[in-house]
Amino acid sequence: MSNAVGKLRDVVEDVDLNPREALQKAFGDVKFQPMHCQVLVATHPGRKFHQGTSILRTDTSLLEARYQGNVFLVIAVGPGAFVDGPGAQFYGFRPKPGDWVVARPSDGLEMLVNKLPCRVFDDSNIKGIVDDPEAFW
Repeated sequence: MSNAVGKLRDVVEDVDLNPREALQKAFGDVKFQPMHCQVLVATHPGRKFHQGTSILRTDTSLLEARYQGNVFLVIAVGPGAFVDGPGAQFYGFRPKPGDWVVARPSDGLEMLVNKLPCRVFDDSNIKGIVDDPEAFW
């Protein structure tokens, strides 16, 4: 089992916390300030059980969430992110740390922070804010 899968397993095992709190706890107190229009996000691994069942998710299922999951928790936002300019207009759209966002995973640079799978996206690659990360796949 890779370090990232082990960390994701720890996150989904943390049943006393909601998904936002579990990811924030797993990320820890690491300081990272994205530059320019970059956004740092943590990959949402989903829940401990397959939705609507008492069947435990496998490590393979967690890996699938790592590489194909499209819901992320915003950890940090760069100073130029979501600022209107000649190349992009955001019309007031500005996710903040703690928001759930949707993006295509392949558009971001993956990195492990405290073994937690995270990605850095350009602001224009964030597709939207969602209120329930479990409703999207």
